[in-house]
Amino acid sequence: MHCTLVADLAALVSQHGPAILCGRDTIPSHAIAQYWSASSNRFELWHQTLARYRRAQQSGETIRLKAWWTEHVTVLEEVLVTEMLTRVVAALAAGLDKKYGIEELSPVTHAVHLNHLEARNRVQQIMLFGRGNSVQDAVRLNRLRQGVERWTDTLIGCLASQHPELARYGMNQDRTRQHAEEYRSSGIGIAQRTTHWLMNSAMNDMLRRRTSKTTALPQANRNVAASVVMMLRPDLFDSVGALKSLWLHRLQSSTHQADRVLEELKQPDIEKAVTADGMDSTSGNFLDRWYC
Repeated sequence: MHCTLVADLAALVSQHGPAILCGRDTIPSHAIAQYWSASSNRFELWHQTLARYRRAQQSGETIRLKAWWTEHVTVLEEVLVTEMLTRVVAALAAGLDKKYGIEELSPVTHAVHLNHLEARNRVQQIMLFGRGNSVQDAVRLNRLRQGVERWTDTLIGCLASQHPELARYGMNQDRTRQHAEEYRSSGIGIAQRTTHWLMNSAMNDMLRRRTSKTTALPQANRNVAASVVMMLRPDLFDSVGALKSLWLHRLQSSTHQADRVLEELKQPDIEKAVTADGMDSTSGNFLDRWYC
């Protein structure tokens, strides 16, 4: 699985993030466990690759250093690009934990985020102080880093549009907040979907132009992506397999609440009417059937 496809998944999750946060259920625990396991395995493979560079550098052999760059430059690209998904998942989990008042998901996803930050810092050190690479590779990797940072802020801005506190997962928080404000004013329905299509197309084009055609760890990327897909519960999809919009989730949530009230009205015992103590429920003759 190429890293650009991982970025496409990050865009999908971020753009449907507000709808996921509006849902009634949280992320399944087995999906989080799988995400931790897949991410840890990929981190181990990355660290092994970066350790080979250190050994090549210590040897002082120019040929060995150039060979490392030829074989493993795609790993550096993947570390930079796949951080987009790591940050989006961490922001989504933090939003869900805050919604339900628990700390069940965010400790795991934030730990993955911190591990990815460590790998990214090591990659940036190699980009800045490394030996054996060509000027062309150095320039291309730096341009890739800049593009990834900007698009990461755009994706986090989609989540921060409804939950401003999630802007902390952006690369540049001020820029992330600006994207959040723009996203709130982008409209709904067709206008918003068109915006998403254009954004995704532009992001994908940038990544494909600045990354290699080959992939370093396709199976590791696939495992991480599969664990993220497991986080998308079946109720998030409609009958044709497309993710539901935020508007539809809100409509279904309101319908669910109305159905619950109607079911409680059928109960012969007020103790079973859990919403009867609400302020709105006490108006009119809502309680007459139990007290009259």
